[in-house]
Amino acid sequence: MSGDVCMLKNRSLSFFVATLASVLMLNGCWKKKETAVQPVQKPHVTVERAAYKTYTERFNFPARVDAVNSVVLKARVAGFLKDRLFEEGDIVKKGQMLFALEREPFEAKVAEAAANLAKAEADAKNAKLNYERALELRKTGNISQSTVDTREAQNNVAKGAVLQAKAALNLAKLDLSYTNVKAPFTGKIGLSDYSVGEYLPANSTLATIVSYDPMYVMFSVSEREFLKMQSTGALKADGDDMAISLVMGDSSVYRYSGRLDFTDVVVDNYTDTVKMRAEFPNPAKQLVAGQFVSVLMEYESPVEKIVISQAALMSSAVSKNVYVVNAQNKVVNRIVTVGTEQGKNIVILDGLEAGDRVIVNGLQKVRPGVEVVVDAPAVKTEAAQKADKPAAEKPKAKKHVLRKRTQSKPAASSANAKK
Repeated sequence: MSGDVCMLKNRSLSFFVATLASVLMLNGCWKKKETAVQPVQKPHVTVERAAYKTYTERFNFPARVDAVNSVVLKARVAGFLKDRLFEEGDIVKKGQMLFALEREPFEAKVAEAAANLAKAEADAKNAKLNYERALELRKTGNISQSTVDTREAQNNVAKGAVLQAKAALNLAKLDLSYTNVKAPFTGKIGLSDYSVGEYLPANSTLATIVSYDPMYVMFSVSEREFLKMQSTGALKADGDDMAISLVMGDSSVYRYSGRLDFTDVVVDNYTDTVKMRAEFPNPAKQLVAGQFVSVLMEYESPVEKIVISQAALMSSAVSKNVYVVNAQNKVVNRIVTVGTEQGKNIVILDGLEAGDRVIVNGLQKVRPGVEVVVDAPAVKTEAAQKADKPAAEKPKAKKHVLRKRTQSKPAASSANAKK
């Protein structure tokens, strides 16, 4: 009996020891498993080197063509249209007769005014003689002073009547001249709403004439772009360094270059823009008033600035930013001042130095202070190669290859040993 009890106790103790060992083994495995999951993956990014580049400063603005001279012809007097001496759309010369109103009513008014002037002059001559006689009679006392005064007043009234009659005659002649409507300058004439025989009220619109050579091109520049143009010297008084061209609606380039003609002296309060105007020759009449085009302004003197890919640029409401990878492969935020776009690149006026490693791919995976892995060497342009020191990069790449080879050899030898 006592032997059975001892045997039972030994079995219980063995079971307890086995259970405890199993628990300890499972706990150890779990800890090892937990430890194996812990490594943190560093984000991978692609960078390019910020580098100086020589380029031509360009500005591009939407614009509209406008005539240098444009006039709406009006009928200055009322009357019936006797003749229209042009075809709509014609090129008309300065002084060319365009419309002719019936002259007879106006000629009659001129004749009437001339007759009134003749009568007024005769009355004035008679009043002058009467006044002179009164002065002679007054010397001998044969006439009163009041009579002399009356004759003097009559003489003055007659003089005034002559002046009034002359003015009426001049006005009648002027109205007669208005029956012939002539072109005030050389240009192209548009549509007319009146035909021969129709009655033209005074001040009615007859047609529009616009000059065609040269032509103005009007455009507006934002205040920020205006300041950029000032900083690059694009708005010099002589404008010799600024080439101005036009891009037409079909994307073709207009064959003649222009010149900057006018820059407004105020900034528009509603649009925060400055109005500008360029002048272009138009001998082939390709430019038409009201036409939409694009103005391309190129600063002919080359400039040298840091240029990076636009893919690296991040914009917020308050600033433009890029992420730079420093010597410790950590991300640093840089606030930059940008210039003009150069194709897929953009000019950096401030905030970067030549040689800075700027992240162009993987921006969404990183934040300032994070350590990253640079997947590829910096993109090397000719400008970047001059700014960078390639001798410092080559040993690193070579060393990296050698490290891979030394690590692969032990793995191969251990595999052979197993075999």
